[in-house]
Amino acid sequence: MMIRSSRSATRFNLTSTFSKRSLFKGLQEATKQLEKANSKKELEEGFHHEYSIRPDTYAFKVSANNEKGRSFTSSNTPKTSSIELKPHPLQKSDHSNSEKFNLVEFIYRYSTNYPFGNKSPQEVYDKYPLTNSEKLARSSTRPKKVKMSTADFIEDSLYNPQYGYFSKEVSIYQPDKPFDYNNIQDIDDFMDTWQTSYGKYDEIKSPVAPKPQQSKSPAEASKEPESTSKFVQRAKMIQKQDMSVIQTQDPSKRKSLQLWHTPTELFQPFYGEAIARYILVNYHLNGTYPYEDLIIYEMGGGNGTLMCNILNYIRNTQPDVYARTQYKIIEISSQLASKQMENALKNKLVNQGLDQSKLEIINKSIFKWDKVVHDPCYFIALEVFDNFAHDVIRYDNVTGQPYEGKVLVDEHGDFYEFYTPELSYYTNAYLQLRENGEYSVLKQSNTLSAKMDTFKSLVPFITDKDKIHPLLQSSTKLKWQNSLLPFKDNMTPAEFIPTRLLEFFQILKHRFPNHSLISSDFHYLPKAMKGCYNGPVVQTVLQNRTVDVSTYMCYQGYFDIMFPTDFGVSSDIYKQLTGKVPRVESHKEFLSQWADLDATTTKAGENPMLDFYRNVSFMVS
Repeated sequence: MMIRSSRSATRFNLTSTFSKRSLFKGLQEATKQLEKANSKKELEEGFHHEYSIRPDTYAFKVSANNEKGRSFTSSNTPKTSSIELKPHPLQKSDHSNSEKFNLVEFIYRYSTNYPFGNKSPQEVYDKYPLTNSEKLARSSTRPKKVKMSTADFIEDSLYNPQYGYFSKEVSIYQPDKPFDYNNIQDIDDFMDTWQTSYGKYDEIKSPVAPKPQQSKSPAEASKEPESTSKFVQRAKMIQKQDMSVIQTQDPSKRKSLQLWHTPTELFQPFYGEAIARYILVNYHLNGTYPYEDLIIYEMGGGNGTLMCNILNYIRNTQPDVYARTQYKIIEISSQLASKQMENALKNKLVNQGLDQSKLEIINKSIFKWDKVVHDPCYFIALEVFDNFAHDVIRYDNVTGQPYEGKVLVDEHGDFYEFYTPELSYYTNAYLQLRENGEYSVLKQSNTLSAKMDTFKSLVPFITDKDKIHPLLQSSTKLKWQNSLLPFKDNMTPAEFIPTRLLEFFQILKHRFPNHSLISSDFHYLPKAMKGCYNGPVVQTVLQNRTVDVSTYMCYQGYFDIMFPTDFGVSSDIYKQLTGKVPRVESHKEFLSQWADLDATTTKAGENPMLDFYRNVSFMVS
């Protein structure tokens, strides 16, 4: 009886195991049939974008050894021969040749919208050629079937002459006349006065609606499938609303005006006069007066208001210096440059009695500057750092090795992020300079404050994790997080690094060796991208409302991409590169020293010029 019972039990177990294997085998076969049916349906009906996948859902780790025509770093660059280019954990696979079947792995793979089917990230990455923003500037259409660095993608999105954000018609807020602060009661009264000055912008005619694309014939339209996805329906509704806003002539529904606000315009002429005082004092103290002319370069001159305020102050206070002053505006936008030439040169200079011959507008990107200016000069860069393109890096969670981000645009125009251990010249240079300077992350890792940051990264809802550097966050927590959600290939959160700013400092060093820098920009920006360190604010204006989005990988040209500037790290790198010692001050500290505070004080004793723009800093050398 015992033996028989044992055999019966064995027979039952074998039967049960066979049934399970048959069930799994049937599940595999059903999955294959479903994939074939979906592929056939996609071919028949056309491609449908997967709305459940964001551009930054995945971060794929790949090798870029096969890329040609690119400047890599030298022997300091980590080699990729040791990288195992194995299939992605969520990659679909053919189980027909597999002897083992893992149910957990199966659920992960077929319940997650891995975008590349049965292809590995490396296969997809190798499929597309590498390009850059300079090449894309010669194209009139947005790119597809290419890959590029993150900095090139941002540069193309903002500055492409055909479809870039800054190539479109924009306006800079400019009051009809300076505010009379001494006759304004307080800041609330100032805000009301400011609001009334917007009337002239409400009267601007709505822009001409773009020509609609060639519509399909009724026969073709009937063949196009109507998706039942709520995301697709929502997207179509937004598109219809946007086209309706563009085409309507109703001012209340007019397409939103891209209106920029700058302290130069808001606090004119007193803000510009503060800059002029700083320049004049240092012009005399530096020993260049009276032996050298006063030469001023301004990057991105806007409406020319700062130029007029500075020249007027110099003319009125030191006419002998004014006689030998030259003012040069470097403007990348040809549209804005011609607008400046007409408005600033003809209207402002002539109307204010200023000498036209003192102004020169140079329509060239500073990053293509090929002439060495040996003369001592003052280089003004106000609110330009925030729109400098950044690269993005992630660090291997085990080794700490940096990986540089690339944006891949597939044949459908969808964006994906890939990361390679091959670092570009400026990415590698930035990391080297930072680690050799005062703000080294690796040197900080052994300090008590760094240990506290690591502890804080473990505890949810205690602190903002985006303010903790990725290398200081708990690697154990990230390991578990990446194991449960294998979307980031066990890499840390992303860090955006200002490689374009580094290139700008290099140009100042080599092309303007005797410059004195006057720069100002945001050291903090609210509503920045979540889940990354030093992330940008990405926003646009729709129906007079600011709309923030949570990724920089969005339709090129429709969104402003702005970065805060870490003036501690930036000033240290500037010092290492140029040998000049910069000084960093808050907006309030700089203006308290150089501005006419009595002229901008209200009846209640409040000073809007000092109280506004608290998230702005100055860096001067």
